[in-house]
Amino acid sequence: MSQANVEIWRANVEAMLAQLAAGADAEATISTLAEIWDPALELDTTDFTALDLSRVYRGTGECLQFWNEWFAAWETLSFDYELADAGERVVMLVDMQMKGRSTGIEVPFGKFGWVGTFRDGLIVHAKLYMTQSEALTAARLSD
Repeated sequence: MSQANVEIWRANVEAMLAQLAAGADAEATISTLAEIWDPALELDTTDFTALDLSRVYRGTGECLQFWNEWFAAWETLSFDYELADAGERVVMLVDMQMKGRSTGIEVPFGKFGWVGTFRDGLIVHAKLYMTQSEALTAARLSD
């Protein structure tokens, strides 16, 4: 089932990237993200120090709040990503670039990672790691 979860997340990310490329608004993009969320999703961004968004978000409403605040800060964002199978979890390694909405400044956010735990094809827990090596270690995919 774990490779199936990789493909679920890949299809979701690709749909989101297509929306970003087409200039879709944040609401549409977030709706796409939410398609694979379990209603009781727990989103852990406690390692994140930017934009005062460091906390654990529980449930769809709070997770929507995080993503609304995130997208509100950026005029544009783009990223490359890679997904790795980690059993019941999937690791997403990301290299992101953004342009600030209020400043117009290009910001290379850099390389970081998410570890998502799936149940029945939906993400029930996702944790943000500020480095890719931390994400890989958390998912037991590194030496």
